[in-house]
Amino acid sequence: MLFVFGSVKAQTPNPVKWNFYTEKAKDAEVYTIYAKATIEAGWHVFSPTPGGDGLLIPTQLTFDHPEKFREINAMIVDGKEISKNMEGVGLVHYFEHEVVFKVNVEAYETHTVTGNVSFQLCNDMMCLPPTEVPFSIKL
Repeated sequence: MLFVFGSVKAQTPNPVKWNFYTEKAKDAEVYTIYAKATIEAGWHVFSPTPGGDGLLIPTQLTFDHPEKFREINAMIVDGKEISKNMEGVGLVHYFEHEVVFKVNVEAYETHTVTGNVSFQLCNDMMCLPPTEVPFSIKL
């Protein structure tokens, strides 16, 4: 009789890569913070306004220490938004392949901005658990 001992570790797929960067505007102390998602084929992330039945997880940028700067505008999204009527969920809005989320901020002092992007990845069969990815950007 042969016994094999060991463990199997389930691996959660990671079908998105995030890149965070900033660009200084011409105005004094105004910066644009970018969160670029590169998404594997077959997967998508939801829009900041995902629609549906109210249970979908929107993609959001949150900042630590917001007292050090002021958000000038709401998040802007640069990508091809797909709107699709999903049975049992309703009309949903999401992005495939690549999307850039950006926020303009006025910094009260030059420093490093830290925070998280929160999102949920789905494909036609399933959704992964909601995820937060931390970022740190020097202004």
